[in-house]
Amino acid sequence: MFGKKKNSSNSGSGKVKNKKKSGSYLDASKKKRQKYLIIIIPIIAAMVAILAISATRYSSEINKFGTVGSAHEHAAFIINVNGTPIDFSQPQYQVQSRLIHIEGGDGFTLHRHTDRVPFGEFLRSENMNIEDSCFSIAGETSNQQEQQQEYCSNGTEELRAFVNGEELESPLTLGNYIPKEDDRILLIYGNQTEDQLSQSLSALEEVPILKT
Repeated sequence: MFGKKKNSSNSGSGKVKNKKKSGSYLDASKKKRQKYLIIIIPIIAAMVAILAISATRYSSEINKFGTVGSAHEHAAFIINVNGTPIDFSQPQYQVQSRLIHIEGGDGFTLHRHTDRVPFGEFLRSENMNIEDSCFSIAGETSNQQEQQQEYCSNGTEELRAFVNGEELESPLTLGNYIPKEDDRILLIYGNQTEDQLSQSLSALEEVPILKT
């Protein structure tokens, strides 16, 4: 009888010990989860804030230039730098903006999808810009650092802009110009003769405008 009581006592203490171990494990797990939540929740909140800011900015850009789908105009364009047209048919130039872009592997037809978006917005989407009498192209070097190439009127080389064969008073005007259906736009930089300029304008006239 005494042996049975002893066994019963030992069994009870064993249960108590197991409860203590189980309780300690649950407490540790709970603390670990709370620690993870303290770290994760601020990260999620920051991501949500970034997405909200990006969406707001993107929405304001669309509102600034009109609703996507409010227009679908097509214009031909060529950008010629020192006698060499930029090849916009390359993949890195294709569909860089929903508002105004080139597409389908074509490098000459500009597609405008909102009613107020200007040519300058297309340039900015391609990391290019017209500022004062300078045309700039931003690119990356081999070590992935941004490099800015500028082509400015300097008395020898000149930046000039044409729409439908008519020269604009200032190339800067082209940045704010809203391309219209069947327009033909030429932005040219260099020391070209009048014959060379005429050849560039003639080449632009021959470019097919793909209306897709």
